[in-house]
Amino acid sequence: MATLLEVLIQASEKAASIARSCCLEENEHLLVAEKCERDANARFDKDFKTIADVLAQESAKTEIATRYPELAQHVRGEECSEIGGVSIKLEENVVKTAEILSGLVPLKVAERMAAAAHNDVDILLHDLPKELPPIDIADLGVWIDPIDATAEFIAGVRGEADADHGLPCVTVLIGAFRRSTGEPVIGVINQPFFRGNKGRILWGISYEDYKAWGCSDKDIHTNTNTVLMSGAENQDIIEKVKKSGWEVMSLPGAGNKLMKVALGEAAMYIVSKGTTFRWDTCAPHAILRAKGGDLITYTNKSPITYNVPESDNMQTYCNSGGIIAYTNPEFFEKFLK
Repeated sequence: MATLLEVLIQASEKAASIARSCCLEENEHLLVAEKCERDANARFDKDFKTIADVLAQESAKTEIATRYPELAQHVRGEECSEIGGVSIKLEENVVKTAEILSGLVPLKVAERMAAAAHNDVDILLHDLPKELPPIDIADLGVWIDPIDATAEFIAGVRGEADADHGLPCVTVLIGAFRRSTGEPVIGVINQPFFRGNKGRILWGISYEDYKAWGCSDKDIHTNTNTVLMSGAENQDIIEKVKKSGWEVMSLPGAGNKLMKVALGEAAMYIVSKGTTFRWDTCAPHAILRAKGGDLITYTNKSPITYNVPESDNMQTYCNSGGIIAYTNPEFFEKFLK
């Protein structure tokens, strides 16, 4: 399983490299397309994806499928492979991938993105576990969110983001789950623009009785009294939480908020509505479990599982009962009271 964890980390870094390649110079050519109603998040009046989202997902899927062919048919992601009428895929070399991309963006931009997609990732994390219990790869599935907080990514690339928003809120989320039970077992959160372009990777394993987690940056600030919520949350719920003694903070990006809970930078993340999806929560869920926490539905406090049937309708993958995410069960019990 150590090898699988390393592959998921490598795949996340491939996606992160593609995201960073869009920021090497002022980019007025970041192709942005509005998602169709079937694929869009109902929370937004308009929901968008970029050419970087699609290429990052295809690159991560290819990395996983190349190393583990038995997983190839069980890797699912937020984005479909088509954008602007062009189907994006990784060809056998940089030149051919750039040819596909150049139908959508200028050749110089296409070559830079293709190079990032094909570049061998050289990333070494020193705290990865050496000995792990065996896991049945044939029982696994994978969820990918290639660039979470796309609106913040677009604003950041264009230099239009407010302070504390934009690129630092972007995350790459890759989580593995057991297809037999739906339980999340391995999670990787990659924050490509942490401290500029340095990046940060958080990982976790929760498989049967084995739990382990780590982070590539050890400078973590804990905050045990903050509850993270969306700016679109019901005001009466926000006020109720505040009156119970919690500090409420609104931040962009589901992955960003879940990462902060997983790191202990916030006590909980609460969503009462169905505005997050399986690709948002699978990776963080595994990490939360590795740290002794969990991610459950807001409405009836039931477990969230990830072995949902394949569907052409992305709303099938919605966490329709909302979510409560936490690392410390004591915080959760305090919240319930």
